[in-house]
Amino acid sequence: MRKALALPLVLALLVPVAASAGASDGSRLAAPVVSPQGVGAIQLGATVKSLHRRHLIGRLRPGCELDPGQRVAPLRPPLRGFAIFSHPNNRVSAVTVTKGAATARGIGIGSTPKAARQAYPKAEYDPPGTADPFPQGFLWVNSVQHPKMTFVVDPGTHKIIELSVPAPNFCE
Repeated sequence: MRKALALPLVLALLVPVAASAGASDGSRLAAPVVSPQGVGAIQLGATVKSLHRRHLIGRLRPGCELDPGQRVAPLRPPLRGFAIFSHPNNRVSAVTVTKGAATARGIGIGSTPKAARQAYPKAEYDPPGTADPFPQGFLWVNSVQHPKMTFVVDPGTHKIIELSVPAPNFCE
């Protein structure tokens, strides 16, 4: 008689554990959202220490030699790209994503400039080849002077290859 009662009790205890494990797996599979505040849990202004503690970035290394003190760190999966940290406070000043994220309006790597312009009609667009000296094209959400997000367009495929918040990091 005790064995008959034990099996349903064990099953009743395991069902909530399995359901919660499935929920956390499902939330991990959702792509991080790119917004003017950052990319997913990587927010502008976050410290190196807080991002390392949450295992969101890799090892810090020197950034652009034209910006002494700048540091960059690769993003951890599901993202691909890097976080840029400004000197002297080592806080995130920009994030660049080349895989694993999309905006809330569905624009991600591989999207067309046309789709991005429809999603962000007030954005300024510089088609590939028009933003000298860069061969890439750029879609500046908000404006070129004060971008909140920037989409980089490949000159060969005419697809978005990079999402940057607020703007791409250019270094000679």
